[in-house]
Amino acid sequence: MKNNIKIFCAAIVSVITLASCDKGFEEMNTNPNALTDPAIKSMFTLAEIYVDGQDFSNTRGNNIYAAQIVQHFSSLGGSGSKYTYSSEYSAALFGESYGKGLNQIFQLLSVLEDTPENSNMIQSLRIMKVLMFQKLTDTYGEVPYFEAGKGYNGNIFSPKYDTQEAIYNDLLKELDEAGSALDASKPFAGSADLYYQSDVARWKKLANSVMLRVAMRLSKVNPAKAKEYVEKAYSKGVFTSNDDSLILKHDAAPVGVKTNPITSAWIRNDLNGGESNIKFSKTFIDLLKNTNDPRLRIYAKLEATGDNDPAHQQGLANDAKEFPGGDKKLFSDPNTSTVLRYDAPTLIMSFAEVKFILAEAAVRGWSVGESAQKHYEDGVRAAMTVLTIFGDKVPAVTNAEYNTYMTTYPFKSAGTDAQKIEQIITQKWIVLLFNGFEAFSEYRRTGYPVLVPVNDPTGETNGTIPRRLIYDQSELLTNEENYKAAIQRQGLDLMTTRIWWDKI
Repeated sequence: MKNNIKIFCAAIVSVITLASCDKGFEEMNTNPNALTDPAIKSMFTLAEIYVDGQDFSNTRGNNIYAAQIVQHFSSLGGSGSKYTYSSEYSAALFGESYGKGLNQIFQLLSVLEDTPENSNMIQSLRIMKVLMFQKLTDTYGEVPYFEAGKGYNGNIFSPKYDTQEAIYNDLLKELDEAGSALDASKPFAGSADLYYQSDVARWKKLANSVMLRVAMRLSKVNPAKAKEYVEKAYSKGVFTSNDDSLILKHDAAPVGVKTNPITSAWIRNDLNGGESNIKFSKTFIDLLKNTNDPRLRIYAKLEATGDNDPAHQQGLANDAKEFPGGDKKLFSDPNTSTVLRYDAPTLIMSFAEVKFILAEAAVRGWSVGESAQKHYEDGVRAAMTVLTIFGDKVPAVTNAEYNTYMTTYPFKSAGTDAQKIEQIITQKWIVLLFNGFEAFSEYRRTGYPVLVPVNDPTGETNGTIPRRLIYDQSELLTNEENYKAAIQRQGLDLMTTRIWWDKI
């Protein structure tokens, strides 16, 4: 987990100048031969940074939309809280993913020769590509996939949208092949690999752990395939401790270059000494507060006073039209001493998430080694102890606190499968704080945790919790034929349209 962003600024600036773009397919596919002598390792570093998004998509798509839909956070006029439509916010992930992260990956793949010396870098780029494409297709449904990036070597500038089923089949294939092809005897990226410092064994675990996530998303639409690939991923070897978690560390300065893209815009623009319009949701605070969850002191505080006493934390209801009592400062903010620091690390995929996937698989009767209860208990412990990555300004969760929590709220081993899965997914929802896109996907797949829908007159869904975000409407100008073919197959481009794996 010691993967600080140590960007070689001059090299990165040159790569950004030559290689990066703002948004969309036109930019992504521009000038494929711009890099005649590419700084390959600097490009690789930048690709890793881009994988989990920048300020633009994280502020608009994650914090304001997805994380408020799943009631991690709330705001009076938030698009996610009230299910309103903002073209800019809804399109943020779409435009930034194709214009930056995927652009960087495709351009790097276009200049990397397929040689043994480059093999490990190529395989890891395939894994990063899966991470980005799963988030995209889960958020919107059908997206351009097989023809995306073909401007570099195929002169395709208006790529067709692919069915989500076809995309998912290929995501699983890519992870299976790339994980197996990683080879510790071959060169890698050295210190340019921010994720695992070119540790091939840990990259293999990442490939298999992401395969778990991808496979479990098929639990309703294709349970046989979900079972096949969950068991395959487990047998190949997944995360086994918090040290395996995919964590991208950040620096406190310069702002916007090395800082955390989720938190830095929040601090600069929204926090305002406790006067922020974005607060923790009442749903989130109440759950942790009512269960005496020791994580609450780490996650939350009242920014105006610095008070992180769990007893004093208060969340804002997602249907609120004003701050009760009129004082924003009485409502909980993310803790700027821990999770909302400028240099707070990004937890892209955790060991705890892996354990919760395995716990659910065990409930379903799939072969994943240990019992659902053991996977669940290990997952809760991992979710509590991983918070040490946010520093020591707030005391870490102790073993005694974990034991008390598990004794008070044990795994429902005598409950129904539905009750067990609800308990597992609720814990996953907690650890997915700041990863609103993934929490949104898991909510739609399982229906957990149970959320109270908001029926605001400004909303677009008549009180129905959204099932997707609306595409980037610039596609009507630049890729109209393929956009229209996608919505004809999938359904109207509405927040209430269910995507392929989202079955009732």
